[in-house]
Amino acid sequence: MRRLILLAALLAACPAGAVFTKAEMDVIDPEPLLDSEYLLDLAGFSYPLDWTWEWEASSASAKYRGNGASLDCCSLFLEQEAALRRRLASWLEFRYDLRQQGDKELDDFHHWIALEAGPWKGASVGLFGEPTPAKEDSDIGLLLRYRPRPGLMVYALRDNVDWNFNHRGSSGQRYARVPLTYEAGGEIVAGPDRWRASIEWDLPLVRVDPAQNLAYAYRRTTATVRWSRPPAAGEGSLGWELLYRHEYKREGKAFDPDPTAASLDFRRSVHYLKAAAVVPLGRRDRTEAGLGFWERDSRTNVAGGMGDRRVKRWEAEPYARWLRRLAPWVESELGFFLGSGETRRDLPNSPSLATMEAPVNAKLDVGFDFLVAGNGRIGLRGSFDLDDASRHLWDGGNIRAQIFF
Repeated sequence: MRRLILLAALLAACPAGAVFTKAEMDVIDPEPLLDSEYLLDLAGFSYPLDWTWEWEASSASAKYRGNGASLDCCSLFLEQEAALRRRLASWLEFRYDLRQQGDKELDDFHHWIALEAGPWKGASVGLFGEPTPAKEDSDIGLLLRYRPRPGLMVYALRDNVDWNFNHRGSSGQRYARVPLTYEAGGEIVAGPDRWRASIEWDLPLVRVDPAQNLAYAYRRTTATVRWSRPPAAGEGSLGWELLYRHEYKREGKAFDPDPTAASLDFRRSVHYLKAAAVVPLGRRDRTEAGLGFWERDSRTNVAGGMGDRRVKRWEAEPYARWLRRLAPWVESELGFFLGSGETRRDLPNSPSLATMEAPVNAKLDVGFDFLVAGNGRIGLRGSFDLDDASRHLWDGGNIRAQIFF
């Protein structure tokens, strides 16, 4: 029984985030899909800091938040997160986590069921899994977590992705190199300050599809560091956050034979840095202001080399939100977002076709958040394209909700 409990707690609290899904195979090189407004759209439709701090501070046993926004005529930005936690005994906790992140690059969906046992002298251990109707796609993993003292936590985990694919597969596909995800991280809480860091490794995998004479290869690494200080409750104090995230991803498809020269190798490196603060302006007003910075560098090599390309893109995104409490049950939001940078597309074998763009995009967001009696909020917002107002002023709507049960 003791061994079963230890096995049942290891990945419960922090399921891996950069876990491979077969949807990764659908789009190898997403860069042509990302228009000049894409990165600014992600900034404008992101949760305000108040929402994030409220979510993290909640001790509710069940909570949900969702965010949907129009990116263009055919694409919807969608993120959802749900967490259900229940202590079954003094030494055992059940948890269900749902996470979805959908954009122009990937629709990533996971739902984990987990048990966590402990702590014993600060250590806990657990087991988690992601069941699917097709057994070949099910994941299972282990986590070890340690809290040596209040305010300090470290963890490490291993996720066996599609762990029985080669034995329970129904499609004829196989992993020549099986997918594994490792994650490690920690958190320090000291007074009002909170530091978090994590690194995730999707180890290199190779998935073979004999029906298409295809070998698909993939690997990814993601690292995140974050420092936040939420404002003290009821004091109208300043709050801020610093965030840095880096992702390296490489994937490709190789056909053998390859008569149409469809083989492709894609590499991408993304750096993202954000600094933001919430400043009280009085009894009813406050503002959130910050700056985000992106740097993306991708290289695509195709069979024969004639279509090889490199895309380098950077963008700075200053923004400000003005939030005003209109009544105990409703709050208004007025936001301004500016994006300016440079995008270079180089074609090594056709240098005369290389391009360079330096777009400037500006958006105005107007919305209302309806407060649900201390149990959350529901927001409706509209986005207006200021830099192209003469052609199309309306630039999409946004619905978001955050509910605690």
